[in-house]
Amino acid sequence: MINPLLIYSLYAIATFILAYRLIKLTKLRELALFSAILVLSIILFQYEGADTALLLSGVVIFSAIISSYGSRKCYLFILIGIVYAGIAYTAGAALMLQSLFLGMLAGSRLAIEKKKKTQGRSEIPRNSVQLLAGVLFIAAFYFLSTPRADALLFWFVIIGSILGNYALSRKEGALARFLHGLERSDAFLGSGARWLAIGALVAASFLTRDAVIAVFSAIFLADSFSTLVGVNFNTPKLPYNKNKSIGGTTAYFVTVLCVSYFFIGPIALPLAALAALFESQPFHIDDNFDVSLVMVAVFLVAAYLWAL
Repeated sequence: MINPLLIYSLYAIATFILAYRLIKLTKLRELALFSAILVLSIILFQYEGADTALLLSGVVIFSAIISSYGSRKCYLFILIGIVYAGIAYTAGAALMLQSLFLGMLAGSRLAIEKKKKTQGRSEIPRNSVQLLAGVLFIAAFYFLSTPRADALLFWFVIIGSILGNYALSRKEGALARFLHGLERSDAFLGSGARWLAIGALVAASFLTRDAVIAVFSAIFLADSFSTLVGVNFNTPKLPYNKNKSIGGTTAYFVTVLCVSYFFIGPIALPLAALAALFESQPFHIDDNFDVSLVMVAVFLVAAYLWAL
């Protein structure tokens, strides 16, 4: 059993970080977003009967990590986050993932707004890494127990945060150049990986194993395959989005359908069509985050209706 003094110390540190974050949130929209996430956390975890104070501590700590990207203090927040993970894991891996998801969501707007755009290379390196990550996580959730798979995803995000902070604070060195080259040329450094991580976390936080794998097949595998097809094969553009091609959207649909069918059965067909439709829209926060959110909502609504 964990010493209560350690938990109270964590709450005190989180309270201090919260005060620090509120002082730094100079724009009304940033403060509104951060406050909304905290309110959502309270409502969600009161409903689930979880330790709301522990959850809110995690939200505050992880939002501080994301919003301090590119600075030395980010490493301090990451260290506090690691300590938090050791405590929160005893309350359940899902709690740990949910606090990380909400914290990244709360800090994402501030982090993205203040970073400069990067000069990316071709799509091949980025999509290769994304495909490998997708295969790894799908295999982990299939072969490992859910708590172990959740923990693996959590630590990958934390390690990614360390690497992302390193790349933002350094321009020289092989590792920094490689990380800079993984981002699209028209995107902020780390924004794609951040929203992909948030999308993966929201799925792993609220869905069962097979549903998580279905979402991962979309945001990791289908997203990469559709980009490679769209870039390398000259197919007509979609009438409602000239930045997307019929070939790429078809590849997206087929990938989600083929992979997820083995885990969720015939429901994969309408789900793949819905995911491809949302991914191809011209206006969105981030395609991977939007698709993940829509698929999670569909699974939760379907589970609710099935239970009636």
